[in-house]
Amino acid sequence: MKLKYGMNPYQDYAEVIDQSNALSLLNGNPSVINVLDALNSWQLVKEVSQTLNVECSTSFKHVTPSGVAIFKDLSDNEKKAYLIKKPLSNLAAAYARARGTDRLASFGDFIALSHCVDKETALLVKSEVSDGLIAPEFTDEALEILRSKKKGNYVIFQIDKDFEPSEIESREIFGITIKQKRNNLKVTDEQLSNVVTENKDIPSDILTDLKLGMLTLKYTQSNSICVVSNGHVIGIGSGQQSRILCSNLALTKANVWYQKSKIDYSFLEQFENKKRTDLDQLIEQERQERFGDKILLNELPNTCLLSDGFFPQKDNIELAHQYGIKYIATPMGSIRDEEIIETANKYGITIINTGVRLFHH
Repeated sequence: MKLKYGMNPYQDYAEVIDQSNALSLLNGNPSVINVLDALNSWQLVKEVSQTLNVECSTSFKHVTPSGVAIFKDLSDNEKKAYLIKKPLSNLAAAYARARGTDRLASFGDFIALSHCVDKETALLVKSEVSDGLIAPEFTDEALEILRSKKKGNYVIFQIDKDFEPSEIESREIFGITIKQKRNNLKVTDEQLSNVVTENKDIPSDILTDLKLGMLTLKYTQSNSICVVSNGHVIGIGSGQQSRILCSNLALTKANVWYQKSKIDYSFLEQFENKKRTDLDQLIEQERQERFGDKILLNELPNTCLLSDGFFPQKDNIELAHQYGIKYIATPMGSIRDEEIIETANKYGITIINTGVRLFHH
């Protein structure tokens, strides 16, 4: 598959070699970043859907998710916040939630959808500024809608939903080939059973959120932290050298998402003819004027925070407490583990030792 260009436009030769024939290009002229986003995002939604038996979508930017969500019915305020005015299918609702995590960050995203793309999902995707999409199937009507996007240049990948690569993978960097066993970890109840704090109870809905968070970290650039609530990854901090920076980024984003859930969206009625991207900017301005940096996330009950590596200091726990986090899942192994557990016990936070590091690069 010949590509438009490599990582950057001046890298004017690029192609994909797919001996499995698992990946098909149905429309558009993708770049290397489009392919990387497609393959990483597809693995995420496929594994979430298989693990939780529900529709899943993610909005990817630069090989890391801006948002991930499973299907849940949208509240009236979510519909207003996500600019939804028409009925949605389950798959479309999953994408609306994923995109709604951080609509400014998702501008020009690459989308992955776990199930067959239907008309409702295609119409929603068509209304957003997006570079491309990957899914296992499309209805004829949905494919026709998507092919008309971006003046016919919208990138559409179809992937064999049953394809599984070989156990050993390789990549070439600076003329040198690296091989390793593929990260084929399956997220199970057992990995979330080792509770190390005084509070031991993990309700079934929290277990679902923790699984969603673990799978999100598996495909998020490290270091990474994510915040999850009600089947929705509402804040992601990635690619930071310090874990506390990741925690701060994820919690700040989650707080912004929650602030936007508290806005009275009637103010948008005076802007009926504005584009969706302009409305996103107006919503952000309204949020800043009304709430600024005020922490509201601590009002949201039963919020989870997950980490792809151990916490080296208790400062991450202190910060999580400020934002009202009640459940933390992390691999342990720090020399300060006892201090971290003591801090969690002081605040009534439940910590689960997952026992697995989930670095991704």
